[in-house]
Amino acid sequence: MVAEERLPDLRRCERLSWIKPLIEHPCDPEIFAWDYQEGDLTIKTYIWFKDEEFAVIMKKYPNGRQRLITSFYIDKPYKREDFRRKYENRIQ
Repeated sequence: MVAEERLPDLRRCERLSWIKPLIEHPCDPEIFAWDYQEGDLTIKTYIWFKDEEFAVIMKKYPNGRQRLITSFYIDKPYKREDFRRKYENRIQ
């Protein structure tokens, strides 16, 4: 079986340099950052730069450490709605 070749997401590539500043400054007023318990009971930290439609997702471990999972440009309305729902149901 031949694996399908993935095309790079240019909007994501343009924003890769944003990842570190978003992680380091999640409390900036234009950034939404929260923890959310997924269906498999893992805790993930979401950092959403809503005005620029860019998100960073990290896995949170019981010892408090975190690991970067992914980042992406949010270009679909259903994804925006998914983020909004997760924010509303965040861990308080």
